[in-house]
Amino acid sequence: MASLLEKLKETVGQEIVLQAPDEMGRSSLRQYALAIGDFNPLYSDREFAQAHGLPDVMAPPTLICDTWQYVDGDMDDRGDLLGRGPIRELEGLRAGNEYEFFQPIHPDDVITAHWTVKDVYEKTGRTGSIIFQVIETTFYNQSDELLARNTETMFYRPPAPGEGQ
Repeated sequence: MASLLEKLKETVGQEIVLQAPDEMGRSSLRQYALAIGDFNPLYSDREFAQAHGLPDVMAPPTLICDTWQYVDGDMDDRGDLLGRGPIRELEGLRAGNEYEFFQPIHPDDVITAHWTVKDVYEKTGRTGSIIFQVIETTFYNQSDELLARNTETMFYRPPAPGEGQ
C-alpha cells in the first residue's frame, strides 16, 4: 500500500477546473462583508461604489478565496468535491495562505477556478514527520480576466506505525 507521502506526490501537477453556475450576486457580496464585520460601503452601496469609479459594488477581496459559489457539483459532508479527483480527498489542516488580488469582483462576475497541486514535500522535526501539499487556485471572470490567486498550504501527519495508511 502506498504511503501518505506517495499518495500526495501523485497529485502534483493535477488540475481541477470549476465554473460557477451563476453570477456572484450582490447579496452574496453584502452578506459576506457583514459576516466578516467589514462595513465598507463599497461592498453594499451601489451609488457609493459608482461615485468611487466602480461600475457596481465589489466583493471584499477574500470572498473569492473563501466561497464555494463557483462549485457546480456535489460535495460530501466535509465540503469536499465528489468525483473531482484527489486534490482534497485526504484529511489535512491549513498551514497558511498567500493571496494575490488583481482586480475587484463584481456581482455580475461568473467565476472559474483552476485548482492545481504545485508541490508536496515532507519535513521532519522534533514531533515527527509532517507532509505539506501546496495548492494554487487561480480565479477568472467570464471575460477570462485574472481576478485573484490563492496559494494554500495544507499539512498532514502520516499515520503512526500500525495505524494503517
